[in-house]
Amino acid sequence: MSELEIQQCLRCSAAWFPDRLRCPGCGARKWQRVPAGEGTVEQDTWVHRPPAPDGAPVRLGSIRLDAGPIVIARLQEDVGTGRRVRLDSGADGVVRAR
Repeated sequence: MSELEIQQCLRCSAAWFPDRLRCPGCGARKWQRVPAGEGTVEQDTWVHRPPAPDGAPVRLGSIRLDAGPIVIARLQEDVGTGRRVRLDSGADGVVRAR
């Protein structure tokens, strides 16, 4: 697993996730990848129809990053609303909060 990276505009400094070709703020095509950093869990829920082969429920949360974007990530059981987290991205493409 590696720390999640987001995009940041080199013109206006807006940050976003998921990837886009242009800045959603100013339309520029020049951006850089930066570590997502920390964020706060704003909402959480259980999804009882996950794509997991074992059919187990999956806990998801919306995390507002300090840089601005909101990212949906899998949550561990001990992570809840209001908690500060960092985000990782695995080889499977799943974003996880820790």
